[in-house]
Amino acid sequence: MNSIKKFINLKNRFVDHSEDIRDGDTFVSIKNGYSNLSAELIEKANYILLTSPGPSESNKFVNISELKEKYIKDIEEIYGLKENHFNKFFVTGTNGKTSTIHFLRQILNFSESSCASTGTLGRFINNKFYGSQRLTTETPIFIRNFLRECEKNSVQNILFEASSIGIEEKRLSGLSIDHAALSNISRDHLNYHGNIENYVDAKMKLVESCKQTFTYVKQDQLSERIKNSFKGNALYSISIDDPKSDISINVKKIFKDGIIEFTAETPWGNFQNGVKLFAEYNLLNLFLGLPFFLSCSKNIDLFSNSLNTLRLPNGRMQLFEKNEKRIFVDFAHTPDAIKKTLINIKKTKPRGLILVLGAGGDQDQGKRAEMGEIAENYADYLIVTSDNPRFEDPDEISKMITSKISKDFNFEIENDRGKAIMKAFKTLKEYEVLVIAGKGHEDYQIVGNNKEYFSDVEEVRKCLELLD
Repeated sequence: MNSIKKFINLKNRFVDHSEDIRDGDTFVSIKNGYSNLSAELIEKANYILLTSPGPSESNKFVNISELKEKYIKDIEEIYGLKENHFNKFFVTGTNGKTSTIHFLRQILNFSESSCASTGTLGRFINNKFYGSQRLTTETPIFIRNFLRECEKNSVQNILFEASSIGIEEKRLSGLSIDHAALSNISRDHLNYHGNIENYVDAKMKLVESCKQTFTYVKQDQLSERIKNSFKGNALYSISIDDPKSDISINVKKIFKDGIIEFTAETPWGNFQNGVKLFAEYNLLNLFLGLPFFLSCSKNIDLFSNSLNTLRLPNGRMQLFEKNEKRIFVDFAHTPDAIKKTLINIKKTKPRGLILVLGAGGDQDQGKRAEMGEIAENYADYLIVTSDNPRFEDPDEISKMITSKISKDFNFEIENDRGKAIMKAFKTLKEYEVLVIAGKGHEDYQIVGNNKEYFSDVEEVRKCLELLD
């Protein structure tokens, strides 16, 4: 019987993304058979490992019947990585994963601790960007290649975004879940999971496998289940204005410039500070990383001192300001995220709030009308537009979003996203706020099979040039 071990050659890489293939690589095909492989991939690869037979006339194709079940264990031997030498932190949740990782990496760098991260915004080692990635939680081989880079750079701490789909597909298999966190759970990815129960179950697998510290934002319907599922060393709850939580944050004031004044009560000491994060939920994302930071032989004073250096991730409450007009580009694309974003912006008391909003095609259709209702409740004017329509008709998506909006609410549909942003901008008056939701840092629109260049940030900059 063939075994993946026969193909160990550390001079060549193992890859499982066809886009990553280079001359001499060994390609591991878990899901797709021979018929789905491109001619370019076949030409470049030294070997192609399949779960089903390839052409018999070529020695390049190797059938390993138990590849899917065995390859995690085998690649551990191939890479020879001592992953227990790393301090690892994993965060899951519907919203907030990217911000949590982004804040924690900055704080660790501030404290002069080597740190790497992998997630929606790509891979980082210390302050250097190492490349984008296609999945929030990447494949096991992709992760091992990244761990090898971390090892070469003497990295101590590695931060992972753990998506529900990544957890369900066991992409983190073979990694010790030392420290982890849960930001929140609300409706998302039901097109994949089928229902909210399966979605929650996927998230809970991270709780069950965590060995050391687990930190979670309190949610009434989940807190008890987390307590009963956790078998690790230390469990910490976190909330705003709940003194019964292990980590309790009290917001004093949110200023127009985004600075939030707060006090924090923690098991390791209390402090007060201010940080430019614009939204209360970003404080929760920030403090989710505190127990891990302290596990790295750090102290709470160092954590507090780092806060004035923090920067938000691109596309997360990213602010553009000119002539008393304010525009936020934000990644919010779930009902819960949109609601929280609008609530927090309204706390700065703008004279009006304009929202540009869409919903992804071939995704959970059930959330669309809910998003429209939230827009009506919290915005003064709504323009519904396209957001990665994929193979769906953008008009039909927009109709679903507006299906439960009352006729007297001020809204319109403009499915050309660039035109929608420009139209919203021309409507914007002094001391009003425009929120462009859904895409954040992304620089593309997915239409059918095509990934077309498009950037909300770039469109905003074009708009601002009109004010010169």
